Amino acid sequence: MTLSASLRAIFDRNADEYGRRVGTLEQAVAQLRAGTLGSEQRSAAEREAHKLAGSLGTFGLSHGSELARELEQGLASPQPPGPAQIEHLAECVAALRAALNAGPVAAPVAVPAAAGEPRRDRFETGLAATEPLAPDAGRILVVDDDESVRELLVCILREAGYDVRDVGSAREARHALQHDEIALLLSDVSMPGETGLDLIRFALSEHPETATLLISALEDPGIAQVAMDYGAYGYLSKPVRPSPVLIGVLDALRRRTMEARERAARETFEQTVAQRTEAFTETLQLLERAAVQSRTSQAEMIHRWARSAEFHEPGIDRHLERIRCYCGVLGRRLGVDHESLALASVLHDVGKVALPDSIVRTREPLTADERLALETHAEAGHELLCDSSSELLRLAAVIARTHHERFDGGGYPRGLAGSAIPLEGRIVAVADVFDGLSHVSIARPAWSLDATTAWLTRERGAHFDPEVVDALLGSIDEIAAIHAAVGNAHAAT
Repeated sequence: MTLSASLRAIFDRNADEYGRRVGTLEQAVAQLRAGTLGSEQRSAAEREAHKLAGSLGTFGLSHGSELARELEQGLASPQPPGPAQIEHLAECVAALRAALNAGPVAAPVAVPAAAGEPRRDRFETGLAATEPLAPDAGRILVVDDDESVRELLVCILREAGYDVRDVGSAREARHALQHDEIALLLSDVSMPGETGLDLIRFALSEHPETATLLISALEDPGIAQVAMDYGAYGYLSKPVRPSPVLIGVLDALRRRTMEARERAARETFEQTVAQRTEAFTETLQLLERAAVQSRTSQAEMIHRWARSAEFHEPGIDRHLERIRCYCGVLGRRLGVDHESLALASVLHDVGKVALPDSIVRTREPLTADERLALETHAEAGHELLCDSSSELLRLAAVIARTHHERFDGGGYPRGLAGSAIPLEGRIVAVADVFDGLSHVSIARPAWSLDATTAWLTRERGAHFDPEVVDALLGSIDEIAAIHAAVGNAHAAT
């Protein structure tokens, strides 16, 4: 492995520290051979071996990293080592000293690539050196108690264009998170006192806008799974290498950006719903006050409010007028209070005020999620109307909730069937679908009256109440006259 000038400089600055750590291991093995190694000295030697395993491989000393890991495992063994095992550890520490003294491979003189030859920097990272990896990515906080590892990570990230800050403990990291805007927290697992897992759990709880990555010299899938369960965005292994670090950081920051956009979109949607609900509540209050007036005045207000939905769904006013007229005809034929039914029917889709325009106005087929969102309008309309002191609005609440139920039980929102569906809901269901099919909508052209009635007849007993379909077919001349009259203008009432 060749080494960049910056990484070589870091190795040179920390060579004495690495030598000191190897010296600690040499002393521990000597004490182990003499039978004088205490628990405190053993633990200190384990920590030094762990740190060497996590850093030497970055400088091309992969064999040294493996030797350090073997020493860490040998010293951590709960069983006292036998003479052969002690001699093996002595050989490992001697080989580790030799590898450290040999040092990493020096970087060669850069040679320009021949024409047509892929640049090495593009081959290794997938990006040309002139392409910025981290435009406006935000600040990264590196947390590791090993200063040389922190220096390595900071070097890798700064050379890639990131704004980086580093600290040596979880306590310092908490302070940085509380007093600085940190986009990404990159933390080691094993640190004195509070662990990296504890720190990441704190960050995800108190600073959910901060992305988190865990880094460790331990190849332990269990730790990785716990980190992911907490909500960490990834898990990196030591010894650190530039490509995996940059890929992990870039992926975490991109995911953070996408989640921030999703949160903003959700907040905007919730604000829109709140605003529309507030406006509708104010309108309902006006309607409640109007209930003490004459029925004619109340009917006019309901009809005018329903027509105000034109601002949300263009063309809805003519649709509502036709529904009102159709329901009056069908209600009279089926022996219900057709005047109340006609007035209440214009509020059948009132729950759509809670939906975004992107769903109501789309010309494209709805996605599965958009279809589920659309279906919520039935319950939303019921909730908006059901607590009214007005008998007319309570009837409208029943219609809003049941006009998408199917006679065979396959509708929504509650899957009612047959006579369990209120008759008023069954009537509006037929009127609504008849009008939807026989007039142009933003999603499709209109069907002919013959095609529409033929389809209703096929769905008789499945989608629709047979009695209501028969009532519409028996009144088809009157229905057709309304259909023609309320096309581009309102029919007389």
